Amino acid sequence: MNKKIAVIFPGVGYHVDKPLLYYSKKLAAQNGYEIKEVPYGKFPKGVKGSREKMEKAFFSAMEQAGEILKDVDFSEYEDVLFISKSVGTAVASAYAGKYGLNTRNIYYTPVEASFQFMKQPGIVFTGTADSWVDFDTVERRCREGRFPLYVTEDGNHSLETGDVRRDLENLQTIMRSTEEYISGGRALRNGSGNFNRVVIRHADMGDLEKITALETVCFPEAEAGKKEDFEKRLSAFPEHFWLLEENGEIVSMVDGMVSNSSHLLDEMFEDAGLHDENGEWQMIFGVETRPDRQGRGYMDMLMRRVIRDAEKQGRKGLVLTCKEDLIAFYERFGFVNEGRSGSEHGGAQWYEMRLRF
Repeated sequence: MNKKIAVIFPGVGYHVDKPLLYYSKKLAAQNGYEIKEVPYGKFPKGVKGSREKMEKAFFSAMEQAGEILKDVDFSEYEDVLFISKSVGTAVASAYAGKYGLNTRNIYYTPVEASFQFMKQPGIVFTGTADSWVDFDTVERRCREGRFPLYVTEDGNHSLETGDVRRDLENLQTIMRSTEEYISGGRALRNGSGNFNRVVIRHADMGDLEKITALETVCFPEAEAGKKEDFEKRLSAFPEHFWLLEENGEIVSMVDGMVSNSSHLLDEMFEDAGLHDENGEWQMIFGVETRPDRQGRGYMDMLMRRVIRDAEKQGRKGLVLTCKEDLIAFYERFGFVNEGRSGSEHGGAQWYEMRLRF
């Protein structure tokens, strides 16, 4: 079973038992994450609006976080989720950078200084009435960093408006989006104020043309699957196609048959009849995201869903082959490089990667 940990980084005066952090850590625990709180404190008074005091608070929090987390071996975890608030968003991001961690992130109300450290994928929540940061700045920095942005109209630095009923409704919406990110799907609000709906689903034959088109733009001709190949696969194992859609458009895909073979063989690409729904290993044929949508964390989200589904189905694990420059990418998800594959698919050199449950 994959080990997962969620680390909670509070803000200045916003401790881990206040609504945003209290309910998000509950949702993380409900989704199988071990919870680790970072209860730093003893910050100078009057941090808001003072760059000098903000920096003192940041360095103090970093030092305290290092001490609190010194005994946590993050290499033991296949999924590291940082949930942070306000100045804590800078601390979480800087901590991940300092120790070379691959994290997913939920950034609640980041301050402007946080964005210089926010290099890891994640989603951002902010309010249009946050007096700690200019909304237009947050919007611009999220657009530049390609962070999906969730906006609470009239929300302050705690994402509250002062209207209790409205705040309870907003909190429910925020937590729904939070859980979708934690568990693998999400809805996001973009900078123009429109809702982009990002969903993950399985495929059917009606997706044939779009899937073929996606494959064509993501792979060299010699390696790309052909329309007739996908038609056969969709007939044999549609539930083993995972599609991520943005506003109804397919932008990412993972697909592959299930087999009792422990190795991914070239003939599997050609013969969909080799699929065995009761097989022990989930094979991965293609992992692809449209070039113009890369860098948004979509494949991170989709791959984690595939892994979770395979584990729920009782598989021994997943097997894929990749080129040498992508080995590190798959290692992030827990795959282990087993060396050069015997595959000659597309005339390229491939390495076999395996994730065991």
